[in-house]
Amino acid sequence: MGFQNWKVTLLHEENHNSKFNFAFTPKNTVWGHNSALVGSKRYYTGGVIPNETIWKSVTNFGNTPNQLCTQSKEIYYLDLSSPFKINEAITSWVDLSSSSIIPPHSWSAFSLCGSDNSTLVMFGGDFGVTNPANLVFIYDTKTLKWSNPTTIGQPSNVHTRGVCDFKTGKMYMFAGSMYILDIKTLTWGVWGSSFPYRYDFTLTLLPNGNIVIIGGNSADGSGTVNMSTIHLYNVNENTWSLMNATGYQPTPRGHHSSVLSEGGRIIVYGGYTNRETLIPVSDDLVVLDTDGPIFIWSKANVSTLSPPSRCYHSATLVDHYMIVAFGRNDFIYHHRQ
Repeated sequence: MGFQNWKVTLLHEENHNSKFNFAFTPKNTVWGHNSALVGSKRYYTGGVIPNETIWKSVTNFGNTPNQLCTQSKEIYYLDLSSPFKINEAITSWVDLSSSSIIPPHSWSAFSLCGSDNSTLVMFGGDFGVTNPANLVFIYDTKTLKWSNPTTIGQPSNVHTRGVCDFKTGKMYMFAGSMYILDIKTLTWGVWGSSFPYRYDFTLTLLPNGNIVIIGGNSADGSGTVNMSTIHLYNVNENTWSLMNATGYQPTPRGHHSSVLSEGGRIIVYGGYTNRETLIPVSDDLVVLDTDGPIFIWSKANVSTLSPPSRCYHSATLVDHYMIVAFGRNDFIYHHRQ
């Protein structure tokens, strides 16, 4: 279907009602990227750029011909400190790519971590033909410098997601087991799980210390997992538990996004129902209420026409706005221009 001129999208959420707005269109196509919020700056790095310098053929999803692509090593941020108006162009993008030491990559864990709230940590992912010995890359947003330190007990490379517990300075990444990187000592730990490995899920850390694993695709080939069967990992006690959520039953999905809103509400957007065909979910905006002994799903009430559902995108919450960036939808690419 080729390239499409899709914009970065804002979802305005207030009083449990939601409204989509189109915000701006930056410059380049990307999906499978990483992003993290540092103060008022949203950092983006990596991802897949289709139809440029040929690096490899992406997996053939269904009967659609392979898309030739290359991976990105760009890093840039969007400055959200200045007020902006919906439907007006935002030009406050800053390109930091010239100082980056990271190789081209995608599907990496990428999170703000460290006690000073200024350190970005990236682990693993798909590096293509490059196989760095040290899989951890650290970016100091104050000094604007990268490092590639040697860590103790480094696990094998995986495609995963990561969240950080700012109280302890530990980054958590799930890949069948929970892998834990202590940013202070650069030492790894691991905590096993009793359920099958999955991928294309999301991780959300709640204030009570529970990491919520939502959705994803089962590695045993059985497809996308039940959205109401939710596994929790408690960072305070290093224990696993199972939560069977009630209420609305969301369509099982993979490579969606999730952000934590006020009142313990996790907003889940987008995703695919079938990884081979990238069929988008019909209920692309659902909400998980975690503020209670039993989690409850609901379908969001959206008062405006929503954009086409997407997967392999990113999302972040700034005030009452969820910012959705880039991604793909059945070979329609949401991109920067």
